[in-house]
Amino acid sequence: AHLPQPAWFADFSVEAEDGVAGSTLEMYREALRLRGELQSEESLTWDEEVSTGDVLAFERPGGWLSVTNFGDAPVALPDGEVLLASAPLTAADGTAQELPGATTVWLRRAEA
Repeated sequence: AHLPQPAWFADFSVEAEDGVAGSTLEMYREALRLRGELQSEESLTWDEEVSTGDVLAFERPGGWLSVTNFGDAPVALPDGEVLLASAPLTAADGTAQELPGATTVWLRRAEA
């Protein structure tokens, strides 16, 4: 960059995050890969059953669901296969995954 950068920026460079599981760079790479695989018609349906309080959810064609928890407290995840999460998912009781606050997850719904 043409402007001076703080030393701590080095921990978040492409060189530092390339190939590192859980890094922001690898999460975005996976999101772009999944987007190409999942994207179809440009429509969505709000999921009013999952969207409650601080949680916003919408379903896209192809049976996948985007769920964002804008709150601070973890919430239960709806059923489905986790495709991508913007942060590690927590388990309060060790058995069920929860969606932490300030986190988004993409899920593939089970086919009916």
